[in-house]
Amino acid sequence: MLRCYGLLGLGIGLCLGMSSAAQAHPHGWVDMSVEGIFDDQGSLTGLRQRWRMDPFYSQVVMEEMANVDDGTSMAQRLDALGVEIRNNLATQDNLTHIALDGQPVAQGDVTDTNTDYRDDRLIFEFVLPLAAPQALAGHTLSYRIFDPTYYIEMVHEATEDGSQPRPEALTLDHPPAGCTTHIAKPKPDPQKVMEASMLDKSESGEPNLGRFFAETGEITCPA
Repeated sequence: MLRCYGLLGLGIGLCLGMSSAAQAHPHGWVDMSVEGIFDDQGSLTGLRQRWRMDPFYSQVVMEEMANVDDGTSMAQRLDALGVEIRNNLATQDNLTHIALDGQPVAQGDVTDTNTDYRDDRLIFEFVLPLAAPQALAGHTLSYRIFDPTYYIEMVHEATEDGSQPRPEALTLDHPPAGCTTHIAKPKPDPQKVMEASMLDKSESGEPNLGRFFAETGEITCPA
């Protein structure tokens, strides 16, 4: 018997054997990279993101799309998938939570989406504009990207052992001189770790459980 579960609110069903239902959260992962985009005035205008779905999930989706018999090309199907992903994420703040010196920053609508399949990974790329450009001189902009249910773990691109972020994990596009980046690992309470470990595929924990396991990206610019 199979059951289908949504992944990341992406609007796709992932079918998994019920025999594996005892596994703990999370049940898959996304490797992500983020680029801060600056305008000519030195203000941050948005975050360019790339999400690489884990190989198993990627394979399942590609097999499902390969079986579609509607006369469309795979490129067209990937484009349609990207639209569906974008529309679903829009209802969840794109799973991205942005703050300037700890105060929430409003988002605009996602642009420049692209969906591709490379090196056995389904890849979704997009630009998340800020509702208004943010001058970062003397300030720190932080963000966290997470699946609130913690069904999927979202982590920055990291070295083989996961101990260090890769250079492409958080980069800056035309930043003012002296701006720096940092990725902070989460330090979840052991009780939250235990709670997640007891959840199977059909269960969900407290609302926004994923925030306790989310990495924090930071962009800081000198005054």
